[in-house]
Amino acid sequence: MRLAPTGAVTGSLLNFDVSDDYTTTGGGTSGYTGIAPGTIMQAAPTDGVITTANVPNWGVCELVYVLNTSSTTFLPGKPVTLDKNFAIAELASTANQARPVYVTLTNFSAGNTTTQGGWVLRRGIAPVTFSVAATAGAVYIGTAGNFTPTPAAGKQILNAVTLIAASGSFTRGAVTSTGSSFVRTNSVAGVFVGQAISGTGIPGSSVVSSIDPGGQGVTIGSAVGTPVTATASGAITATFTHTGYGIVHLDCPFAQGQIT
Repeated sequence: MRLAPTGAVTGSLLNFDVSDDYTTTGGGTSGYTGIAPGTIMQAAPTDGVITTANVPNWGVCELVYVLNTSSTTFLPGKPVTLDKNFAIAELASTANQARPVYVTLTNFSAGNTTTQGGWVLRRGIAPVTFSVAATAGAVYIGTAGNFTPTPAAGKQILNAVTLIAASGSFTRGAVTSTGSSFVRTNSVAGVFVGQAISGTGIPGSSVVSSIDPGGQGVTIGSAVGTPVTATASGAITATFTHTGYGIVHLDCPFAQGQIT
């Protein structure tokens, strides 16, 4: 799942692998110079629309540039809220919040030493972390920084619905190489960072650690940012499963307000 901004810079892929060092004088030092917190941008998918069952499609998305000033790291797919300075925090596990909710796209480093800048999604389709296995349908606040399909009074996420459950999966032709963490695939459409990947030669419990910007394949890891290596070489069928995530359609999602 790769995105490029629309408008004058159409075609330039966005890099969500790492957040930017952000300075108070404006902009970051690694490619987002001059972007002000709160900037809204539309981005379009670069991989087309795949109608195969369980394959996520981005569609045109609406992104917001935000900051991380905390000691917390945020992987892609985490539900967050913003403060007045456009700094992110985990979505709290409390009812009747009555506030907008966003989902991280950037892999945010801790920002308590150096403020970090990056992107969250407020409109579009994206993988979101769940505290229990996601099922299709309405979503609610789970544990802090997670959604859940389990209803709870005052905790529904309005303007959001899970389209593909955690059990959803699809396959791709792939090539592994013994001792290498890079797995070539015939397409990265629908693939996202943190997604479970399995197949011959791929260690158990592996996930997609990163996606090749050129779309040639993925790096596998025991966790995001922790690569592991293949144990065999050859052409295989790789299975991608949404374990730990739901594929959610969001349209300016909102944590439910007062209900009593």
